[in-house]
Amino acid sequence: MRALFRRFSHAVLLGLLLLAPTGNAHAADDIAGTLTRLKGAAIAMQDAIPRPLKVGDAIRRGDVISTGPGARLEMRMQDDAVMTLGEKTIFIVIDYITGGQEPNAAMRLMQGAFSAVSGKMMKTAGAKFTVASEAATIGIRGTTFWGGILDGVFQVAMLDGKAVIVENRAGRVVIDRVNDGTKIADADTAPTKPKKWGGVMLNRAIATVAF
Repeated sequence: MRALFRRFSHAVLLGLLLLAPTGNAHAADDIAGTLTRLKGAAIAMQDAIPRPLKVGDAIRRGDVISTGPGARLEMRMQDDAVMTLGEKTIFIVIDYITGGQEPNAAMRLMQGAFSAVSGKMMKTAGAKFTVASEAATIGIRGTTFWGGILDGVFQVAMLDGKAVIVENRAGRVVIDRVNDGTKIADADTAPTKPKKWGGVMLNRAIATVAF
């Protein structure tokens, strides 16, 4: 089953690579953010070309970011949102448009764990900020949240802010209380009703992305 999941994940990753924005990789409007902190090794892949990352490097629309064992990566996006990735994480910046009446941030977690602090774009009424995964899609509004595998199950918790919406084809929940979380077994199982996470569980989740 794990081998099948890995093959499926790789197929999805390839599809996303083909769908990612292309063209001049160095165009100013392709820059989604900047790498601000890095522990260990990480690379970004675009147009089948890997580039080792270091602090100060640009993060671009279409980047597939991979972190190594024991690694941590922090990137500040164009609207001052902050994304932090844990070790052995594969994270895709599909799109990140901060201007206009309907700003859009679309990302995907392929594996691993991450946390996010939303930025200025979420002050615009039409803005969308989503992180998709194999199990569910996460949408936010002025929020700090964590998502990743914990105890063998994909889970999401709101650490601060207003609301986190977690949905898949089986159902939808809204987390609107700080330190509440939900579990999502798979894309065909609805997210569980949000409940309070204890300090031990919160600390374990945060430790996956802590420097």
